[in-house]
Amino acid sequence: MLHSVSDSLLLFARIVYIVIAPIFLLMGVGFVVQRKLGLDIRTLTRLNFWIFVPVFLFVHFTESSLSGKEFALIAGHFAVLFGAMFALTWWTAKFCGYEDRLRRAMTASVLFYNSGNYGVPAAALAFAGAGVAVQAFVILLQNFTNFTVGLGLHAGAGGMKVREQVKAMLRLPMIYVFVLAVTWRVFSLPLPTPIKTSLHLISDGMVPIALVTFGAQMANLESYRLTRAMALTVALRLLVAPFLGFCIVCAMGLHGVLAQALIVSTSFPTAVNAALLAIEFDNEPEFSSAVVFYTTLASMLTVSLVIFLVKNFVR
Repeated sequence: MLHSVSDSLLLFARIVYIVIAPIFLLMGVGFVVQRKLGLDIRTLTRLNFWIFVPVFLFVHFTESSLSGKEFALIAGHFAVLFGAMFALTWWTAKFCGYEDRLRRAMTASVLFYNSGNYGVPAAALAFAGAGVAVQAFVILLQNFTNFTVGLGLHAGAGGMKVREQVKAMLRLPMIYVFVLAVTWRVFSLPLPTPIKTSLHLISDGMVPIALVTFGAQMANLESYRLTRAMALTVALRLLVAPFLGFCIVCAMGLHGVLAQALIVSTSFPTAVNAALLAIEFDNEPEFSSAVVFYTTLASMLTVSLVIFLVKNFVR
């Protein structure tokens, strides 16, 4: 028994060392450089948002080894989890007596997590190629819902009309990337070698650029007093979501790396984009930024624990 416990602790420490530590080191580089030099966060964010992330999504989705059935299973898992977490967060916040604006911010902070510049390197280090393929499709779904449903949550708090919300959505690249990638995949369209090579070069740069950018963004956030609403949001994002993700995997009868990667994909901290939308539409920006800070800090332990559990108990 003692030997089993020591082996488990060793494996957990190995996951922290090999999977989580490199992520936080790159984030640390961005954090330190931002504090010392003061990078242009807006430019870095736009580079990620308009170039690196869309190209990464296109390349990994169109070249993915996942079958159509596996894509359908990932989308089904995502849809069930999204709906369940939306309802759970919204009605829990309402039961606790939080007003509409805070309920919207809490719901967005739980639903939209850092599947890209945190999730991709975690999946790559934990599960190699198959994990990245799963995560790439999750990013596509996350971005599509974040800049539709998420935008609606924050914009609706300020009374923006539905027509204006739709116009704002259509100005963003992710919807078009989604349509283009699906079309390219369905029709198996070829790419000229120079274009393909260029896309791969950009795609390969997404993870380090995104992690450094994320660290720089974190350097600009302030830590706020942890309120009950924040603690509840952190718990829902880091603990309840992966538990529900596990339950849905079991209900769907999924196994292997696909099941493991799907569960881990639900465990990541709140996305900076969720806070950026809150800032853009002036809906609880301090709360949303603080949740990004606290979930990212706590994720070093919780994400490591989720990876450890799925590698040991999900087959």
